[in-house]
Amino acid sequence: MKVKKGSAWSSLMRALKMLMKDSPLLIPCTFVMAAFEAASPYISILLSAEIVTQLTLPDRDIKHLFFLAIVMAVANCVVRLLLSFLYQFQDVLKYRQMKIIDGKVAEKSWQMDYETVCDPKVHEKANIIPHWGYEHGVLALVKQISEILSALFTIAISIVLVIEFFSLKTTGDSALSQALNHWLSLVIFLVFFGLSAYHNIWAAAKIQKVRYQTDNDIEQPFNQVMNILESCCAEYQHGKDLRMFRAQGMVCHHLSALFDKLTALQTNAKKYAKKMILTSFLSARAFHLFTYIFVGLKALYGAFGAGSLLKYTGMVEQMNDGIGRMCNGIRDVLQNIHYIDDYFAYQDLENRTSTGTKPITEDILNDYVFEFRNVTFTYPGTETPSLKNINCVLRKEEKVAIVGRNGSGKTTFIKLLCRLYDPQEGAILLNGTDIREYRYEDYLKFFSTVFQDFCIFALQLGENVASESVYNENDVIQALKNAGFEERLKTLPNGLQTQLYKYFYDDGVELSGGEKQKVAIARCLYKDAPYAILDEPTAALDPVAEADIYQRMNQFIEGKGAIYISHRLSSCHFCDCIMVFENGQLVETGTHEALLAAAGLYQKLWHAQAKYYQS
Repeated sequence: MKVKKGSAWSSLMRALKMLMKDSPLLIPCTFVMAAFEAASPYISILLSAEIVTQLTLPDRDIKHLFFLAIVMAVANCVVRLLLSFLYQFQDVLKYRQMKIIDGKVAEKSWQMDYETVCDPKVHEKANIIPHWGYEHGVLALVKQISEILSALFTIAISIVLVIEFFSLKTTGDSALSQALNHWLSLVIFLVFFGLSAYHNIWAAAKIQKVRYQTDNDIEQPFNQVMNILESCCAEYQHGKDLRMFRAQGMVCHHLSALFDKLTALQTNAKKYAKKMILTSFLSARAFHLFTYIFVGLKALYGAFGAGSLLKYTGMVEQMNDGIGRMCNGIRDVLQNIHYIDDYFAYQDLENRTSTGTKPITEDILNDYVFEFRNVTFTYPGTETPSLKNINCVLRKEEKVAIVGRNGSGKTTFIKLLCRLYDPQEGAILLNGTDIREYRYEDYLKFFSTVFQDFCIFALQLGENVASESVYNENDVIQALKNAGFEERLKTLPNGLQTQLYKYFYDDGVELSGGEKQKVAIARCLYKDAPYAILDEPTAALDPVAEADIYQRMNQFIEGKGAIYISHRLSSCHFCDCIMVFENGQLVETGTHEALLAAAGLYQKLWHAQAKYYQS
């Protein structure tokens, strides 16, 4: 998937705007939560320091000490309860936002050009984005913002204490005491602080770069693992073949190889990350040690008492923690920017099919002519054209049979007619206008289809026929009868409300291959579009049953245009026109009788199968 990425800042702003639009309370909740998280440790630090200070006084007030202890306990309890509520509230908002993001990915997939969906890289991205969850992408930004905000609040409070710390002067005339009071001591402190922070951010950037590359490298094998698990292990209908052919070893072999590849990639990344994390740790510990020595020396030379020593050592702990969390947050944001870019690049993929603006009027629906004019098409990633220089005309009420050997281009011809793909050369015209100029949604209403790889959904039977949850039951029943499903319908326990398959319901009904094809044909009849296309829809039926289905279809779609595709030629003799494909080319066109008389490829195919149809 080729992506055009903007600057990190623009991607970050776009993600924040998206969060504010979809979940207006999420960022404010995160801001408040970060503030309380940062302030929480200082309640104990400051009050404990005051308690110690009171304890060192000769005239200490016991009641005041108890009061301070109670205030500290109550304040900590209130803040913990408030943070617990905010955590729960944020989790609810994050879960809701995750569902919104999943919905947007699904919606984009539905709206995307079929050709784009078939791109393996786009398909991988569509599969992997929903697996990001809270860890990557736009939603991960919430946790990262919380971490950075909390760290900044912590550092801000610490800076206030640092200013107070440096304003306190040591006593004595020694050189060291004077040096501690000199303004250069503040400069040295800030230099150490800056070097430590810079090193941590630099290391974080290096780590995120390696991690992102690793995640990209493991994306393909991870998707392959998930596909194998879902198609071979989770799909219960495949259990028969797995057992009968003892294919478990083969599946495990492929999974093992993929897991080894994943492990190797992750191990290399972890080695590098550990090295960088170790240097960051040593850098932070060096600054930690320096500030502890500094605080200890100022206390030793009388700048403050025992209580303040506790306060300023706590300041050191919190400042180091704040620096560490800020660096981790910045590292995570830098790493996550790549995922945010990938998400928006996926959402921004353009649809060529959506550019048409011309409406399809009732006049066009009632009187139409399709024309293929010098059409050549090659599938992406291949060099050999699947169709070469195709010229033909499809008219209203005309029944056309398309025949040919496997790989001759029959299904590709249908995909181009339905505008699932656009030709690289030539044009397909509808009433003299390139079909790309029409509104895509209007154009799709032209066709009722039964593809050879049709899909029956794990939903109710009536929903499968109508392709919607609210439908006219009488029309659905009539479509099922016309498709030859009437007798099977009588045996179903809940009629049209019968649940198909056992994915979600124990009482789901399994259909045979032939029954599924009849349901798909019923779906085609129910839509009642001006043009019907049947791409080998009766492959699971015997030749006699197939001929019966085609005869019935021919009756039920009277007055409409239709295309029949089949390896078996039972659909041909009653069609107005037969088109014969071979190696991507249209080699013969004519009626059944004319093509038999021509003694070409069609005659050879017909006589090879004639014994099935003589009765």
